[in-house]
Amino acid sequence: MPSSRGASTPLRSTLLRARRRVEAVIAGGGPNIVFQPIVRACDGAIEGYEALSRFPPRGGDPEAWFADAAQCGLGPALDRSAAVKALEESARLPHGPFIAVNLSAATLLVDGALVEVLLDFGRRRPLIVEITEHAAIDDEDAVVAVLAELRRGGVGIAIDDVGSGYAGMRQLVVLEPEIVKVDAFVVHDMRANRAKSALAELVLEFARKTGARCVFEGIETDDDLDAATLIGADLLQGYRIGRPAAVDLLV
Repeated sequence: MPSSRGASTPLRSTLLRARRRVEAVIAGGGPNIVFQPIVRACDGAIEGYEALSRFPPRGGDPEAWFADAAQCGLGPALDRSAAVKALEESARLPHGPFIAVNLSAATLLVDGALVEVLLDFGRRRPLIVEITEHAAIDDEDAVVAVLAELRRGGVGIAIDDVGSGYAGMRQLVVLEPEIVKVDAFVVHDMRANRAKSALAELVLEFARKTGARCVFEGIETDDDLDAATLIGADLLQGYRIGRPAAVDLLV
């Protein structure tokens, strides 16, 4: 019988390289953070800023970095590093708008100290935690409990990427977010695509009936902006609205 040891060596080497890259980013203080404005559709006023991670080149896009971190056992550590740095840098932004940070539900379950950091920050300015899960949540009851703790401390919950991947009806029902974010895939060219437009309208109707607000992500063109406004989006985000930028460029 042929040995599987040789076949597994390339995978081990890949994971080891990924682990070293992620460890280097964490040791260096975390990924770079940029902030993208989220504005009210009714008047264009800035309602909040989403903190986004930026990584060194040749490691893939941010989603790939977080996926690699999770695969090599450093998902919570990279989540924490990015979130803490985002909260620290956001102190220089105008105080009124909320700050949104992306976190995996799995990280919230294993990092009670990070939950306390979020609660402390939420006492000082509006904070939204965007749940970024792209797979089934293993322990929904535990996740619901930790989100309830955050809500009691004044922290809002958003579901990211609705309309893409696993961020579907089950998460919306189980997690009961205050903010629902329609994925850029749905928003792009929505005006010319009846299926995308219908899906966006359904998500918006769900948000209305559950007391949530709806962010349309990926607004990149005038057509995207017109379509989202016509449908009745509450909040807008995308390059047409404002590009992600370092905090130095926003103050």
